[in-house]
Amino acid sequence: MIRFLLCLIVFLGVNNTFSQDKFKLPKELNEISGLEKLNDSVLIAINDSGNSPEIFFINLQGTILKKCRVKNAPNSDWEDLTMDDKGNLYIADVGNNLNERKDLCVLKLNVNSAFQSDSINAEKIFFSYASQRFFPPKATSFKYNCEAIYWKDDSLHLITKNESKKPKDDGESHSWNRFPEDYVISDKPGIYTANLNDTDIEYLHKVGSKGISDLVTSIDYYEGVIAVLTYSEIRTFRINERAGLTTLSKAWGSKKFKKIAQREALVIFSDKIIYIATEKHPLLGGPFLYKKTFE
Repeated sequence: MIRFLLCLIVFLGVNNTFSQDKFKLPKELNEISGLEKLNDSVLIAINDSGNSPEIFFINLQGTILKKCRVKNAPNSDWEDLTMDDKGNLYIADVGNNLNERKDLCVLKLNVNSAFQSDSINAEKIFFSYASQRFFPPKATSFKYNCEAIYWKDDSLHLITKNESKKPKDDGESHSWNRFPEDYVISDKPGIYTANLNDTDIEYLHKVGSKGISDLVTSIDYYEGVIAVLTYSEIRTFRINERAGLTTLSKAWGSKKFKKIAQREALVIFSDKIIYIATEKHPLLGGPFLYKKTFE
């Protein structure tokens, strides 16, 4: 992942009551990129590219309890975690800063087996984006990097970072935006084409598309609530599905952070409680784990 440059920006504005606890993570998690919940006392964490293919089990204060190595897969660029309702953990090896990878993969393994073992083999879900034709694409279609994944209804949703540049004004009409996109694949091992999701995506148009501070770095889905993390804010939405129709409403609220930071991982722990992790930064310190409560 491209290292996040410190910007001298202060983000103001809070639109709900919000509290947090802060914990220092060990240096083994300096490049933490994903969080998931194992149970009421244990979280799961991973690092991103350039690190060992290890899964970390930590307590709610960030202390490492144990590690498990994935034997049959490298850490090309692990970026996020998600889990299904059967106890399967999915590791998203989907980081693609240059938009040129042809080996994108989601690793699937049983989380309880990993917790009880020092090493484990993972099943593999390979995919490519249906709309990508060139590797890398033109700068106006630079939208195939991904750092956020969630599981829902036997499918994996990949939320991309749209870093496309606006086309030059050549007198012709262009359809262009920098909204994140939602691509969907099966949660079964195999080789797939990730198709663009055209439902349940209204929330992505509300996240923002102004620049680096709006890029989606993590996402989670829990009992109808979607929580979206960017460098500058958390936003929560409720997805309502009735009679084949999908509507969007407010969930627990949103929070714009007062200061920018390299926020890379998020998990909904329970109703109104979210854990967030930040990587180590040469000026901001870290890595840190935050427990954030909407009240």
